[in-house]
Amino acid sequence: MEAYFTSLLIKIMQYLRFKDYDQYLDVYKLWNENYGRIYPISKELFERNLSNASMDASYVAINDKELVGFIVCKFWNDEYFINTYEESAWISLFMVKPCYRMQGIGSKLLEKVEYEVKKLGKHNLFLGKDYFNFFPGLPVDLKNSIPWFTKRGFNRPYDTYDLIKKIKRNEPKIELRNKDITYRICSIDDKNNLINFIKDNWPGRWTKEAIDYFSAGGTGKEYVIGLDNNTICAFAKIGLPTTDTSLISYSLTWRKRFDALGGIGPLGVDTQYRKKNIGFDIVAFANNVLIDNGVTDIIIDWTGLLDFYRKLDFEVFKSYAYMVKEL
Repeated sequence: MEAYFTSLLIKIMQYLRFKDYDQYLDVYKLWNENYGRIYPISKELFERNLSNASMDASYVAINDKELVGFIVCKFWNDEYFINTYEESAWISLFMVKPCYRMQGIGSKLLEKVEYEVKKLGKHNLFLGKDYFNFFPGLPVDLKNSIPWFTKRGFNRPYDTYDLIKKIKRNEPKIELRNKDITYRICSIDDKNNLINFIKDNWPGRWTKEAIDYFSAGGTGKEYVIGLDNNTICAFAKIGLPTTDTSLISYSLTWRKRFDALGGIGPLGVDTQYRKKNIGFDIVAFANNVLIDNGVTDIIIDWTGLLDFYRKLDFEVFKSYAYMVKEL
């Protein structure tokens, strides 16, 4: 009898493309009803991160007008070239309402996305990692999710992490180690030099993020740089508690959980300047700038460099399984 009702439920379930669903804001509300305590999504953040979603390849599951599940898929449709992105697709956000699980709804949603991905000739389907992503992988603390995806052909080659540091009252600044380098906050006058520096060293996603940051009205204050004389040799993007949603980095994704969250990342050092403590210093300087801005916590997102960041008193906040399916 139970199998009969399960089969009946699946038969009456409607699966609609996002483009045909006019209550899409219910998606983030459903997410927050279930995961808002640990991963709270604001309306503004949801709309920003959905702005590059593939609405033809994203789906909702509806049962008698009730939203019971959804899957948000993304393809790379931007004219800016990023290596391997043309052959990839991403699942940005995916859930089924708990009382509707174990009935094949999640499998059906995933099946529909995989069909669209294959139809376009994409070879890799990732969980998270998308441009304007919520997650850099599959959150390990979403119980039973990893076995569910593994059973459906996803591999887990490694994990990545978000790190956190609690800023105490009267938190001391970190002393910089390399006295030959000057560190400062960027201004709009640094725009071209900063973008060119990132492009020369990391001509992909980080460059695109910098271009989009300034295009969206960024003034430069969310970047700090290290200079050898007048030449940029290191950079770090920071997130301020007052940063507008359209400009925030992934380090501030879950800032609704905190009183005044600051963020660091991405960051990098020119290859010619490595092993000179400049990597330590650019993080330390960013840390000190955030302290000056009254943050209560600092997150460094999407990294595997645990030993390095522990030197600056950061510890693991969240763990994510890097998961991909080859199609």
